[in-house]
Amino acid sequence: MLSQPVFLGALFSALFGAVIGSFSNVVIWRLPRGESVAWPGSHCPRCSRKLSAAELVPVLSWLLQRGRCRGCGERISVRYPLVELLMAAVWFVLALRWPPFGSGFTFLALAVLLTVLVILAFIDIDTFTLPDVLTLPAFLLALAATFIYAPGSGLPGFRDALLGGLIGAGTLTLINRVGGLMLRRFRDTRERLWPIGFDQVNVAAAAGLLFGLEAGLLTALASLALNLLTGRLIRLPEPVVYAVWLAGFLVLVPYVLPLGFPAALEGTLAAAGAAALAGAYWWWFHSLYKPAAAAEPDDPAADEPVAMGFGDAKLAAVLGALLGWQGFLVAVLAAVLFGAAGGIIGRAAGGDRQIPFGPYLVAGAVLALFYAEPLLDWYLTSLGLA
Repeated sequence: MLSQPVFLGALFSALFGAVIGSFSNVVIWRLPRGESVAWPGSHCPRCSRKLSAAELVPVLSWLLQRGRCRGCGERISVRYPLVELLMAAVWFVLALRWPPFGSGFTFLALAVLLTVLVILAFIDIDTFTLPDVLTLPAFLLALAATFIYAPGSGLPGFRDALLGGLIGAGTLTLINRVGGLMLRRFRDTRERLWPIGFDQVNVAAAAGLLFGLEAGLLTALASLALNLLTGRLIRLPEPVVYAVWLAGFLVLVPYVLPLGFPAALEGTLAAAGAAALAGAYWWWFHSLYKPAAAAEPDDPAADEPVAMGFGDAKLAAVLGALLGWQGFLVAVLAAVLFGAAGGIIGRAAGGDRQIPFGPYLVAGAVLALFYAEPLLDWYLTSLGLA
């Protein structure tokens, strides 16, 4: 039964969450435009009038102003109060499950991570991008949070979080590579990144499948070292690498090699994820410390078809670290179902607005955070495995 202190703590958390939601609206609007989220203060985007404190009360201000700016009468999108209400609801249910004054810093860590995920979901809806400045620090935060989770919280420890993050990133990165290869009709990618890029992902995936995670990591490091030592890009064409990878799945692992399929699957996903994240951090730091004109290399593969955006792979790393690999699988399955339902509903309604996969991943992660264990138990029981 819900105690009064827990309910009051959740109610207070919801109020604070609504305030965070108000700030989240600022981040969602400004960050993709390269604007500061701290300065200038909140203002009307049309008339630039600075908003008073009375106009910044979450939800209530929008209702009292009937959704319009007091100065110029410009309509204020209904999404602003909806984001505030959503964030209040997220903080409320988190506080019910992990009470702020009973679970140590667990609630705070989860609240920060879910706030970032909600922000990412709305930025993805608006721009079809997931900014590195949010995804990559969030992955590190999710790993660091494992050291402050309360005992018995049901959340992964550091090793499980790291493995979950690598498998999450690897799963969606391999969909990106294999799917892209198929869409290109098995022609090699024109992408050429030195010293680190998807070439290291490719060889890590193949070696990890055949010989395990450690071999995949060492192969990726050897590829990187060879690039650095020679000062030029040494690579294998993707069709060759993934022909070996496919042969490993179909023939070598089941019938020849002693590794076993579970270890092979973990090896290919985690090694690919580690190489992908290493490249992601390298190019992110490169963009931070290089002049804007040279922040990103010319990409001859920019117009190539892709099966999955690489931003989704970075987001998957965050979710894997938050949930562990089993919870991540529940989140991905839920995301696929949510996406299918969203597509059907959108078509039935006659709309042509596409929603990217990121928001569905976030929705699946929230479901998995609260219900992964009972959902897995139900699934295994239905198969007679539990």
